[in-house]
Amino acid sequence: YPGYLALQWRRLPHIHDITTDSIDPPKFETLARLRVGDGTNTAVYAGLYSAEQQRLTWPDIETVQLDVPAQRAYDIALALVTKRKWRIVDARPPQPPKMEGKIEAVARTLIMGFREDVAIRVLPDGNEASRVDIRSSSRYFESDLGSNAARITKLIEDINTAAEVTPAAKKQAAP
Repeated sequence: YPGYLALQWRRLPHIHDITTDSIDPPKFETLARLRVGDGTNTAVYAGLYSAEQQRLTWPDIETVQLDVPAQRAYDIALALVTKRKWRIVDARPPQPPKMEGKIEAVARTLIMGFREDVAIRVLPDGNEASRVDIRSSSRYFESDLGSNAARITKLIEDINTAAEVTPAAKKQAAP
């Protein structure tokens, strides 16, 4: 395992903040208060350097476009966060006027249990569509060794899979 970590350290960019929207990343609001103290990374997005490194290494990490309403997209994201047993610190469903839903949660790395913060933003994209943006950031260390990108990639896959099996699709499939 130490050899694997050394390889990841050399192979991957030394960034700790990954997002599907580097122009306007989901913000850590509640979690920002937990990111204070010696050695913690800031809650402010790392910026253009990090975005470029991310794009070169993980070009498939981008906003999730769904053909379901924002409330359904929010419900899917919340169910997946709950299933993963991430500690939810803030969850606000889409509300008028902007219909923006937000989830902030704390995930832990598998081996050492380091805390990594996750922010999810759900926005409507027309009447029956939505967009989901995800941000995952390590609280400590300058490099996450790819854990945040892996978390977002898996969450994107699971959101897309769950959105394909909507109640409307189930009703249409039934004879």
